[in-house]
Amino acid sequence: MTEVAEHPMLLHEAPDGARRFPLENRPLVVGRAPGSDVRIPDRGLSSRHCRIEPTVGGWKVVDLESRNGTYVNDVLVKQRLLQDGDEIRLGRVMLRYFESGAEGDQIARVSHLIATIHHQLGKDGVRKAAESFSTTAARMGVTGLLVSSETMRAAEHVQNVMNAMVEERRPEAVFEMILDTLIEYTRAERGFFILTKEPSKRSKKNAAVDDGQGRVVAARNFDREEVKDALAKISRTVLKRAMDSGEPVIVTDAVLDERFAGTDSITDMQLRSILCIPVRWRKNAVGTMYLDNRFERGVFQERQLPMIGMFADQAAIALRNAELHAENERRLAELTRANSEVEELNRILSERVAQTNAELMEVKEHLLRDRDEAPLKYSYSNIVGKSRRMRDLFHLLDKVTDSDVPVLVQGESGTGKELVARAIHFNGARKRRPFISENCAAIPETLLESELFGYAKGAFTGAHADKKGLFEAANGGTLFLDEIGDMPMDMQKKLLRVLQEREVRPVGGKRVIPIDVRILAASNQDLRKLCEEGRFREDLFFRLNVITVELPPLRERRDDVPLLVRRFIEEIAEETKTKFKTVSEDAMKALMNYHWPGNVRELRNEIQRAAALSDNVIVPLVLSPHIRGHVEDDPSVAELGQKPLREMVREVTEELERKVIQEALTRSRGRKAQAARLLGVSRPTLDSKIDAYGLIVKRE
Repeated sequence: MTEVAEHPMLLHEAPDGARRFPLENRPLVVGRAPGSDVRIPDRGLSSRHCRIEPTVGGWKVVDLESRNGTYVNDVLVKQRLLQDGDEIRLGRVMLRYFESGAEGDQIARVSHLIATIHHQLGKDGVRKAAESFSTTAARMGVTGLLVSSETMRAAEHVQNVMNAMVEERRPEAVFEMILDTLIEYTRAERGFFILTKEPSKRSKKNAAVDDGQGRVVAARNFDREEVKDALAKISRTVLKRAMDSGEPVIVTDAVLDERFAGTDSITDMQLRSILCIPVRWRKNAVGTMYLDNRFERGVFQERQLPMIGMFADQAAIALRNAELHAENERRLAELTRANSEVEELNRILSERVAQTNAELMEVKEHLLRDRDEAPLKYSYSNIVGKSRRMRDLFHLLDKVTDSDVPVLVQGESGTGKELVARAIHFNGARKRRPFISENCAAIPETLLESELFGYAKGAFTGAHADKKGLFEAANGGTLFLDEIGDMPMDMQKKLLRVLQEREVRPVGGKRVIPIDVRILAASNQDLRKLCEEGRFREDLFFRLNVITVELPPLRERRDDVPLLVRRFIEEIAEETKTKFKTVSEDAMKALMNYHWPGNVRELRNEIQRAAALSDNVIVPLVLSPHIRGHVEDDPSVAELGQKPLREMVREVTEELERKVIQEALTRSRGRKAQAARLLGVSRPTLDSKIDAYGLIVKRE
């Protein structure tokens, strides 16, 4: 007998057989080139793909800058110390490393044998050979090497039953599925589920009550049909024996079994094979699974009991679920009856609730005042604002910045969404990493994918070299996607996959690139409404909308207009190296009274224009006409001599009253009770004024 060398070896299992390459203290180059030490003519390999070389402690594999990479146990490596049994994948080629050449030789022989059997007898031949191998090994005392197809099918059926228990509320349907499966698995003729412990509320379908032995809640035959008059077709003697002992009862041939000699039911029904197994819930017997076959002997085997026991456990769980459903229905009925009592309690407590709401409003005001005085954790010097809405925003950003979850910034155009995104990034833990911003509405759909994910050389005309995408460029940092609501639906699907998998594949590329990017998104549209209209993916919305930051429009924080104006004038003076300019009182009044549909961006453009037209002081004359009109339209001046004094005073008073009420509603965030207290009027009076002036109450 030839002695097998104990040198390490590489094993290549090809369709035509296994090839062995011994490793003997010298490096081996693996590749497609003719001069390779281990030459494998596969186009997936580079000419010189990798090198297997000795090192301290064994052998290692070193990638030689191959085109498709070198993988050890499906992990891409540059070099790796090899362990016994490691799989080395080079393109489509698989090599295995063995520290013992003898072990590798044995596996090679097995591989060659399997290939021969597959070539001559196909898949069925390999399956039969595997089952024969498992049987022979079991006779030698080595069991459980291979799972039989019968066991695999039974395991699949258990999984189906478990799924049905989640979706199906009727326990009878689950019991019937279990019986159908057991009949198929064991080759039984009939199956019965006998309930010995009555649950609360049960369907009377197929119920035949015995004297203390229970009732049949499911009965099936091998044609998957219901068995009529089921209890009369069961051996009560076998059933009672299983119930009394609490153990499974297997009858190979009932007519010849001494335990049941002389039993009329067995003789009359000519029963042969019987299996009766108790169904338990928390160690208490609640029912019995009964299977039989009137025509064949020895149908049921001891080896089947573990799998059948799993089905019995599923039946017990289904029974318990039915009891819980029944209990829930009973409680729901009780809750429905108690609903009238709850309504009465609501009526009695209505006055207390109103009083409590008033007290809570007072407490909330104090808390808000306390919060305004509390110092901020981070600096927001690039965002101008001291109004209550902006202070609330800064406190929210303090909390958002410390986390690493996606943030959705929503607000009208020109409210400063990118400034908020930059504040979150540069105050956070990723501030030393890149901040990349992209406007999704500014890039054509055909270019957006390559812009975000990058592309490989040759992916399309003009792709002369690999190019990183924005995700890869922002790796470790933050990617800000502005106007996300304008992203095409197809790109939304691809973006969702990237966010879920945390990896990108460049356009035209084969390798995937892992990414670690915090996503900040922004939109001037209501994304939730876009989802309802089918214009934005709901799953992507939920992925982006972990935390929402709402930016107030400038018209809702007019107190910040003077601060913004001053900031813009300072920036203009610094940029143009000119003298700092002031703003007249009337000009500032016009700026504060204007509603600014373009928000901060429009205000900045207006100040730049006015500063260019002014020498030292910005006056109303240099403002745009639609803004300047908010000063000149004062009826006390413009309409003097055209209307009686009484009518002019009434109009001015009504306009002032309307503005004051609107401001009170804004400050109270749409809460009428609080606005009424600010104005010193009753709630009915405030409601009548709101209706008279046609004011819109927007509660926040």
